[in-house]
Parts: sequence; C-alpha cells; structure tokens
Amino acid sequence: MKKGFESKSNIKWPQLLISALVFTLLLYLPIFENYTAQGAFAILVLAALLWITEAIPLALTGLLIPFLAVLMHLATPISAFSQFANPILFLFMGGFVLAGALSLHSLDKLIAHKLIGLARGNFYWSAVALMLATALAACWVTNTAATAIMIPLGIGMLVLIKRNTVSAEAKFLMIGIAYSANIGGILTMVSSPPNAIGAAILDLSFGHWLLYSAPLFLLMFPLMIAFITIYFKPDRKLKIDTVIVTNEAIPANTLLIAIFILTGVLWILASLLSPIFTIANTFSSLVAILAIFLIFVTKIMDWSQILASIKWNILLLFGGGLTLGMLIETSGLGSLLVVKVAHLATELPLFVFLWLIVFFSIVMTEFMSNTASAALILPLLYTMAVQLQI
Repeated sequence: MKKGFESKSNIKWPQLLISALVFTLLLYLPIFENYTAQGAFAILVLAALLWITEAIPLALTGLLIPFLAVLMHLATPISAFSQFANPILFLFMGGFVLAGALSLHSLDKLIAHKLIGLARGNFYWSAVALMLATALAACWVTNTAATAIMIPLGIGMLVLIKRNTVSAEAKFLMIGIAYSANIGGILTMVSSPPNAIGAAILDLSFGHWLLYSAPLFLLMFPLMIAFITIYFKPDRKLKIDTVIVTNEAIPANTLLIAIFILTGVLWILASLLSPIFTIANTFSSLVAILAIFLIFVTKIMDWSQILASIKWNILLLFGGGLTLGMLIETSGLGSLLVVKVAHLATELPLFVFLWLIVFFSIVMTEFMSNTASAALILPLLYTMAVQLQI
C-alpha cells in the first residue's frame, strides 16, 4: 500500500469547500420526490467528490458517511454504524494479520521464492503465475477470499525483490492479483453471488454457464495481463535473489504454514461447510478470526504485532463504503436510478443502451456491493428485456 494513504493528513480546503457546496445544493434541488433518496444521493456525491479529490483522508470520509446519515435521519445510529462491524471487514482483518505473520517470519518470501523457482527466477513470469493461480482460485471461492489468500504471497514476492514501495512492479502485481480474482470469478456460477443471481434468472446450469464464461475468461485474462504490462511497464528482465533461511525460523514457519493452509482450505470449502454449521454468509469471516486466534495462541505474533499488522485506515474506508451501499439500497435511491436508466431503453438505440447499462453497472458497483447491485439491476433488466423482446 502506498505510504501516502497512511500519512496524508493535510486538508485541501478548496476541494473540501466545493464538495460541501455541491452537497448543500443537492439537498435542496428537486431531483427526487423521495427525501431519503435525495439525501442519500447528496451523501453519495459528497463521498465520491471527497474520495476522488482526497480533500480529507479517505478513511475520514468513510466515517463521515454514517455521521451524515444519522444527522439527516436517513438511518438510526445503530444501523448507520453497523456496517463497520460487517463480517467482510473481519475477513480483511484476518488477511492483514496473516500477511503480517507471513512477513514477520519471512514465510511469504519462501512461498514466493518457490513460485519464482518455477519461473527460473524471473519476477515478471512469477507474477503472472501468481495472477493465474488467483484467477483459478477465484473460480471456486469468492474473489475476496482468493485475493485474501494471494495478496500475502504477492507482498512477500515484492519484499524479496525490494520493490514493496510504490514501484511499477508493485502496482503490476497487486492490481494484477485484484483483476485476476475478478476475472476468475466469472468462470463458474458458484464463485460469487452475482453469478448465482444471473444464472437463476436465466435458468442456466453449471455447464451452460461455462459455455458463456470460459471464452470470456480465455479472452479477458491475457488481455488484462497485456494491458497492465503496457500500462505499468514492470521490469520484465528483473531477477530475484536467492532466499537464505535460518534454522531459527523453521519452527514458527511450520506452525504458520499449517495455519495458512488450514485457513485457505476452510475459505475454499466455505460454501460446503457453512450449511453444516448452519452459518450463512459469515463463515469465511469466522475463519479469519480463527486464524488470528491461532496466530496469537501459538505465539507466532504477540498482540501488539497483530494490532500493528491491521490496516485500520482501509477498514474504516471500507466500512464507509458499505454504509453508503446500505443507504443507497434502503433509501430507494438504487431502485430510482435503475428505473431512470431502464426508461432510456425505449429512447436509445440498443447498442448505445447496452453500453449505458455496462457503464451504469460499473458506477453502481463502485458504491454498492456486487451482490446488492446484481440483485437490484438484473431482475429489472430481465423483465424489461422480455417485454421489449431484446
């Protein structure tokens, strides 16, 4: 993560004042008849402006969202701040602690080194191999879980080549892992809830889904690799030095390997195990908490090291984003926006309308979860498509 994200504390007053002015105007302009939707829209625009301009720290904007929601009576304090205890945040927390443990005991370097060995010491091809592994993992687990598993290995690889700052190689690998998880997530209908929603609406079987998704995956993955290679320009000839392992590291590494494998297996089997334990939707987060507990009781990390390894700024930012998504959904703003976009289907050429839907969906998923966006958009678009026979 770039150092600026952690250290930026200066206030950009012009951007902040402009954002506040736009927010105030949106509260009184007659855009929506529904007051709650109007208020949610104003908060949405304010958050977008503050996040884009970084007028104040990104995490502070995240905290501002529930504050304004309560102040404007769009949500109760409990519901507004409940998203900061969303299970997904604890999944990320476990990933951060796991990454910290791997780094502390140099296990991330060792695993990365094994992967690098397959690429004969070439960083670029090692990174591509890790991206492919991420994509294939995301076929069976959520893209979030796949990323949580692979990011620590990627960080270890960057530490190994001494490029764990904001370098071209760091951007190439970290963004490549994130994109690979998203691309791999389209391959099977069981990898993420949006896929399941779409498959259910269209009544597609597992095999039929693959007929559509496999060509897309085979096209998108190499194109993604080519694009980020051209854009970030990583050193394709960069070689990685040999890792020297001390004997003192072996006992801790053995325990850590066991915890890492156990955590990864439980994440992969989450969809099978959660019904057995009658735990819906939060099983992966419980696994993350279990990993933190095991790391502490086995003395792999002490409590201060665990706390230091957690990226609190990211968790606060994410909590604010989840709160914003909840406001869009509960206020009715999401439904109103979908209806307005769908109305354009009768006024625009089909090709233009399809691109508009793609753009609109991308914008929606920037502020709402993929699952919430799919649940909101897909049923309406399917009904509209049937009625218009398109």
